[in-house]
Amino acid sequence: MRARTAVLKLLKGSSEWRCFFRACCETSPFRLRSQVWQFREELAERSPEYFDKGNPELEDALFGLARELLPNSLAAQWDEEWASSLCKDVLGRLAEHCAGLTAAEMEALDLSAQDVWDERMRDAGLNNDPAAFKAALKRWEQTGLEALGALRDTKEGGVA
Repeated sequence: MRARTAVLKLLKGSSEWRCFFRACCETSPFRLRSQVWQFREELAERSPEYFDKGNPELEDALFGLARELLPNSLAAQWDEEWASSLCKDVLGRLAEHCAGLTAAEMEALDLSAQDVWDERMRDAGLNNDPAAFKAALKRWEQTGLEALGALRDTKEGGVA
């Protein structure tokens, strides 16, 4: 069962969960994000084979439904703090991988392939699409790691 379908079923079947969802959405994006665990636990009781802790689809479904069902709520609006926090985490991880590089290696590092993912993150932000933003950011990070891997492969091959 897809997360969106499961959440809709939960909201249709329970006025308590509808009120909780509305309250979270009207309070802030952070409030909805911080309560994903409660939705996950409830849905796991109903469908344990699908709603494990590692499934990120639930958060995306909740924010998608907030935009559809409660478009004027705070949770339906783009959350710059959340996006900034995700970006800082990714940049921190990339910085750890770059820590041992020399100045010459840093200069040789070609991160231009990340540009397409920069554009997609920007477009996702403009379109208020957190799921697309997370997907583009993940690919941006992966592309950076691939560039670092290529640099290391060149270095180990003795070409650099």
